[in-house]
Amino acid sequence: MRPYLRLLSLALLGSGLAPLITVCASYCASGTISVRFLITIAVIAVLVLALTVAFDRALIAFEPQLDRHARDQAVFLRSFPDRYVRIAIFGSAALSLFLELAMIRWQSTVFPFFAFYKNFSLLSCFAGLGLGYWMANRELIPLNFTIPLLAWQFALMLGMRYGMSEAQIASLSYLPFSEQLNMGLGAAKHFFETPHFYCVLAIIFLLTALAFIPVGQLCGALMERADKLPAYGLNLLGSLAGVLLIFAVSAFWTPPLVWFVLAFAATLLFYVPTRSSLLPGLITAAVALVILAWPVSPAWQRIYSPYQLLEVGHNERGGLMLIRAAGHYYQRVWDLSRFNHNYSLIAIRNYYELPYRLYGQRKTVAVVGAGTGNDVAAALRRGSEHVDAIEIDPAILLLGRLGHPEHPYDDPRVHAIVNDARSFLRNTDHTYDMIVYGLLDSHTLLSHASSVRLDSFVYTVQGLREARARLKPGGLMSLSFSMLTPQLGRKLYLMMQQAFDGRAPVCVTAGYDGAVIFLEGKDKDLALPSALLQQFGFQDSTSVYADPALRADVSTDDWPFFYMPRRVYPFSYLGMFVLILLLSMFLVGNFIDEGPQFSHLSFFFLGAGFMLIETKGITELGLTFGNSWQVIGIVIAGVMVMAFLANCVVQWLKVERPEIPYVLLLASLLIGWWIARSGGFASTWMGRTATTIMLTCPMFFSGVVFSTLLSLRGRISTIMAVNLLGAMFGGLLEYNSMYFGFQFLYLLAGAIYLLALLWEFAGQKFDTASALEQQSAESMIV
Repeated sequence: MRPYLRLLSLALLGSGLAPLITVCASYCASGTISVRFLITIAVIAVLVLALTVAFDRALIAFEPQLDRHARDQAVFLRSFPDRYVRIAIFGSAALSLFLELAMIRWQSTVFPFFAFYKNFSLLSCFAGLGLGYWMANRELIPLNFTIPLLAWQFALMLGMRYGMSEAQIASLSYLPFSEQLNMGLGAAKHFFETPHFYCVLAIIFLLTALAFIPVGQLCGALMERADKLPAYGLNLLGSLAGVLLIFAVSAFWTPPLVWFVLAFAATLLFYVPTRSSLLPGLITAAVALVILAWPVSPAWQRIYSPYQLLEVGHNERGGLMLIRAAGHYYQRVWDLSRFNHNYSLIAIRNYYELPYRLYGQRKTVAVVGAGTGNDVAAALRRGSEHVDAIEIDPAILLLGRLGHPEHPYDDPRVHAIVNDARSFLRNTDHTYDMIVYGLLDSHTLLSHASSVRLDSFVYTVQGLREARARLKPGGLMSLSFSMLTPQLGRKLYLMMQQAFDGRAPVCVTAGYDGAVIFLEGKDKDLALPSALLQQFGFQDSTSVYADPALRADVSTDDWPFFYMPRRVYPFSYLGMFVLILLLSMFLVGNFIDEGPQFSHLSFFFLGAGFMLIETKGITELGLTFGNSWQVIGIVIAGVMVMAFLANCVVQWLKVERPEIPYVLLLASLLIGWWIARSGGFASTWMGRTATTIMLTCPMFFSGVVFSTLLSLRGRISTIMAVNLLGAMFGGLLEYNSMYFGFQFLYLLAGAIYLLALLWEFAGQKFDTASALEQQSAESMIV
């Protein structure tokens, strides 16, 4: 308890200083520091320090009562009737995973950098759960801490995001990751824009981990009351239930208030059933929910789609709809149906209608990334007879139906399709006179375990080739994108060139949102009528992006990092790697005096390897079946099912040796790498089935290895802890795909599993030698 209370005081100190450091960094970058400002900051810092000292002394004064709560919690868990233990194991695992996914989703809706780097949120949850499992047989940290700590984090993050001015938190809009570009977020250029970022991340990491430690202890303590393999199987089933529940609430576009009502209700079920325990829990849960429900931006309607938070407002002029995602501008609706002498509106209308004006009317059109309907409306205005509008986010499509003044989605010529653009173009049997890529850019990641964005596989050479295959003879492809850098434009130029058999696209700078339009014909070169371009006020920029002096690397299905102009190693991510590593070591050092047993390290490697093959499986299965939220949810649930089936096989067949499962695991990884390197299977139902088998076999054999070793080793709670910490390490290693590509993860996971196998044999010899030494010592004593 004492180390935990020390960390609570440290978290309070950091929570008070984080806003001050952020303000200082923002003002230093803008050069608006004054003596009066520094004095004010110093006075507030002293007050925060005094408050922390008072808080620490109060915690010490209340330590006897907290110790009593801890003992009551332990007695309550031990007094569970045996017939309810299995249900409790299932429920605690469901709670832990549901709460983990809810926190990952919520954090990404507050600060934009979490929307791009959800891996950080996942690893902070893993750190807390892992420590909790590790300490399951020690004095329990009362579960009563979890809800207050979550309320504390809600208040801190929402207070900083909405209680401080844009100028005060401007420094949080710059990320210390220079290798990858971000829509709406720039890369840090000044020294003062980097250290504070890691300070804020460290505080959030600490608060999240401290909130999850009691949950991990709860799961581990309950699992210790059952046989290891059945307990692990129930843990997997509970985790599966947590995954299904979070995706169920996402399907109904529910806000975080609903997520945490369910999470807090489940948490309170495991409280000690006394008034002194339940009453504070109910009060803090109510406070946390009030903080979540507080109308932080009443001028904006907030919609939680299955993918992201959408904030809907209206322009000051014209009252037309404006959408923000991840806190930044995302889409804007235009009414371009009537001729208007407003020259800016004429320029915008010309931008949307440019391909039709240059190359004539197109009867059948597919709009990729249709959004709220601006590109669809342009196709209708230019006389298209059939328009397939593909949009992955159903909430954005609904907003377009309800809020677009031209009502393009109500036109009988339009067929709206909610689907992943890549999956639709790959599997449809329709062909088109023109395929239009709107200003399609994602503000969210593919999954919580991956650094790939939702639209990454749309912008690859293979994706563009599949789109080209859906063009009719003489068809046209139009791809628009807001150019963040000239190198990104060069990258798109090269990708279009490769997708069209070496024929270079023509490029037009439109002057709207920094957009450049890349145009390419299916089977012939295009020419740009210069007179028409001058009439519209556009510029031929083909020579700019054809310049070989601009260096860029194309995106492929193996390396789908479209927002990285060059394929360089992400050294700036090492800062986050080191931060997470140091924080994890700091947390472990505060609680754990002794290291894990030598033989337990094989479970560490198993966790790291499984995290890598899970990420690889989610990414490739999403590419195969579509990156929609339903597919990703099914894939993540499938991972749990494969691990559960592996656990069942070990129990049914009474597998006692891990050597054969290890060989099958390594063989499946090697075969998967060879097939992926050869181009994978065809996009048929048989090919997709074969891909599914290829990607799930390593997960199954890894589960068999884990369950086999689990039946032969020590306490399940310690093993689960080491495995979770290994998964954290695997999550950090996943960033290597940003340079080496995803095929490399096969080899990296294989090397880690091979290391686990070698460590297993070394651990057996070490344990045998230790046993002989102990016997020898005992005989000498006798």
